[in-house]
Amino acid sequence: MGTSDRLTLTVLTLLASACATAPSALRGATTSPSLIAPDGSQTTLAAVTSSHEATVLVFWSAGCPCVRRYQARVDAIAARYASSRVRVIGLSSNAGEHFTDAQRVAMERGVQIPLYRDEGGAVASLVGARSTPTVAVLDPTGRVRFLGWVDNEREPGDQGREPWLERALDGVLSQRRFVARTPTWGCTITKSLFTPEAKACTVVH
Repeated sequence: MGTSDRLTLTVLTLLASACATAPSALRGATTSPSLIAPDGSQTTLAAVTSSHEATVLVFWSAGCPCVRRYQARVDAIAARYASSRVRVIGLSSNAGEHFTDAQRVAMERGVQIPLYRDEGGAVASLVGARSTPTVAVLDPTGRVRFLGWVDNEREPGDQGREPWLERALDGVLSQRRFVARTPTWGCTITKSLFTPEAKACTVVH
């Protein structure tokens, strides 16, 4: 590798590092997108996030095996951080998944977090979520402070676990630096009824 190549690589690395901890605004948002609450009422993303220091959005799908595999870990994190400072919710964003069906499956599985409907995948598009169960952490102003995966393990107990979501929450609450973007795996969030939902956990960069 030549000197110019090494310099270019260094600059790119520094830029990536700087971006990793910088919060970002919802892209292209002029008004807060609508959500359907668990009771069927209409609300907005701003209303959901405005009263907590950190709101975790867990993009959820009844048909995704990754979502099911991570259910216990998500519920445990929600219980650990349960307070007036943190809120954890699920978002059903897939075009081909009816909200009542998603709610029924969540109830059958004993999911502990409340499930909201992101009609048309508007919130998923705004925060940049492309798969389930990608997680996003928003602050009260709607800034995306973290976007990525709960952790780096495929199965509970894997060696070398990196608790990305927990570190992000601790960082937001204590105003410490943390990695704000991580790789994601999962099932593709569908935006059209003509796009079949992927039912397998795949890498989504």
